Amino acid sequence: MTHQQGFISIILIMVIVAALAGIFGYVALMQIPQYTVVTPAEKQPLPAPIPAPIPTPVPTPTPVPPPATKPDGKEIILREGQREGSLLVQKIYPTYITGLNYREYPLAMDQGQPITLYIGETASNGCTISLTLIKISGGTATFTEKTDYNRPCPICLAENTLINTPNGQITVQDLKEGMAAWTVDEKGNKVSATIIKTSKTPVPPTHQMVHIILDDGREVFASPGHPLTDGRVFNDLAAGDALNGSTIKTAEKTAYDKGCTYDILPSGGTGFYYANGILIGSTLK
Repeated sequence: MTHQQGFISIILIMVIVAALAGIFGYVALMQIPQYTVVTPAEKQPLPAPIPAPIPTPVPTPTPVPPPATKPDGKEIILREGQREGSLLVQKIYPTYITGLNYREYPLAMDQGQPITLYIGETASNGCTISLTLIKISGGTATFTEKTDYNRPCPICLAENTLINTPNGQITVQDLKEGMAAWTVDEKGNKVSATIIKTSKTPVPPTHQMVHIILDDGREVFASPGHPLTDGRVFNDLAAGDALNGSTIKTAEKTAYDKGCTYDILPSGGTGFYYANGILIGSTLK
């Protein structure tokens, strides 16, 4: 009997141990991470990466060279001993020139003043005309000659220039304020006017005039800075240019052997008058 009870106890203990083992095994199994097996058919393709946008290349602008600048004014080339306007060139050096400058305003000078010009420097007659040295080469000096229309010199027509008046042609030096002269109005009509100003200006013996001869025979001597009726001055004129309904046959600088030049200002809106039959402007205001 005792032997049978012991056997039963052993069996009971084994059952308890087996139960406990099953419990612990279940708990351990629950601690293991659960994985889902996915067959190849169930795999989803990963989204393709979106490529970064390719920047649009910005074209490099082709450099455009600046336009070549033209000299401001008429080009003048002088050698030693030659003169243009107020400037007499005496010596030409590799980088500068020396000479005499005969100013005509505010006081006309008989004696030229010594002047030295380097490239880029300017000589002036004191009013309308200036010469800027731009190049020295091969024994010559090149200038640009510029006219300042806002600074007319008070030196004008040659002595004995004939002015058209209702009383016939009268020399410019003999005209007085209050006398009559022909002018044109703003519409271009020829009308009689009253002279409201006159001028008589001493000039040096070195003063130059522009001698104009037209194809129709009219001619006049006037200072380079004297204005015309269309914005030009006498210094701008050249053979072949149109003037007063005709064509210029001759336009040249010439020496002036008189002591004074003259001008008048007629009344009216234009200030124009006829000199040797050629309609011109006035330097007087």
